[in-house]
Amino acid sequence: MSQPSISIAPEPFRIDITQEKLDWIVQRVQNARIVPDVEHPEGKEWADGVPNSVMTDLVEYWRTTYDWRKVEAKLNSKYNMYTLDIPEGDEVIKLHFVHHRSERTDAIPLLFAHGWPGNFTEVESLLSLTSPTDPTQQAFHIIAPTIPGFVFSSPPKASGFSVPRIGSVYHQLMLALGYPKYIAQGGDWGSLIIRSMAQTYPESCLGILLNFIISLPPSPLKNPLTLLWLVTRWFTPDQKKRLARMQWWMKEESGYSRIQGTKPQTLSYGLTDSPIGMLAWIREKLDSLVEPGYEWDKETIITWTMFYLFSESSWHARIYKEAIPALRNQVLDKRVPAKVAFGATCFPYDVGYIPIWWAKATLAENIVFWKEHAKGGHFPSVECGDVLKEDIFEFVGNLSKETREALCSKL
Repeated sequence: MSQPSISIAPEPFRIDITQEKLDWIVQRVQNARIVPDVEHPEGKEWADGVPNSVMTDLVEYWRTTYDWRKVEAKLNSKYNMYTLDIPEGDEVIKLHFVHHRSERTDAIPLLFAHGWPGNFTEVESLLSLTSPTDPTQQAFHIIAPTIPGFVFSSPPKASGFSVPRIGSVYHQLMLALGYPKYIAQGGDWGSLIIRSMAQTYPESCLGILLNFIISLPPSPLKNPLTLLWLVTRWFTPDQKKRLARMQWWMKEESGYSRIQGTKPQTLSYGLTDSPIGMLAWIREKLDSLVEPGYEWDKETIITWTMFYLFSESSWHARIYKEAIPALRNQVLDKRVPAKVAFGATCFPYDVGYIPIWWAKATLAENIVFWKEHAKGGHFPSVECGDVLKEDIFEFVGNLSKETREALCSKL
């Protein structure tokens, strides 16, 4: 069997969806039927999923106003995109990524890792970090890869492609781009991917800043006092609210992960064959993951839906089956080592949170930055990008001089 050809240098990438594929989507949207909903009491409209009124409004916008070709042109002009063939075990992933290099000689490589139901465009607010308005602020090279099997990254052909293997692909990307030392930021799956990178490649991944913080309970042998605090619920009122939101999410909103984590292929037949089904699946999560009152732009919602339709892959769902069962042994049981600087930027409407005293016992050995904000949710780079950028500046400012100097080195 002949081996697939492998590109050894990044190839420029432009989004160019075939008219045939676009026509198929448009036809399905035009012929869509929105099933009626039952009446709900005020404040409970989302109790059974996306309300009929919300879906009707979105579908009408899609039919009459949304223009993919205009969106495609904006994306191509806004993002410097590439692909690179990266071997990982028996697989070769054609990885799609955004790469904006700074002209500053002191710029630091920053990898931004997205999750589900997000995508690479979440990095938009961070692109300005290549050239901060204030010249005294740190500049960054911005790299935003797309998870294998998501959007424009090719899918793995076999099962077993878990979080550390995604981390390996990302690490190889950074080395190929000439960044032997780098830092990373992410939430959702992205937070777990870069935690794995920090654990596996601590000589290269020198710092990580997470906005989705989860961990195992403290060990009764290693951390008895911390476990006692946890058991006796030694939490501040604000910490109780954040933990209660996480518990609410797991109880009331995590059904999607159980489905994706057990029968991802069956689910994907329905979602990838139905633009309206994919729209509803994504829209529902976008509503419950953000601060109440946050208004999602209709064009953004539909564009994110289009991305998952374009992938024609089950990996947007399959990652839950491939990664979750092994997550404890591969990531959660391991602390981020002391040589890696750890930072947390916590937003009250995110759904992953633990207090700093818990994190010190189970998550990371070298916490250099920890901030708990009063506003924001699961997508801080989208909801409150300026706040996240300030945290990135502060996190880097807390790194040692030796670490900052190492981050400016080249292959």
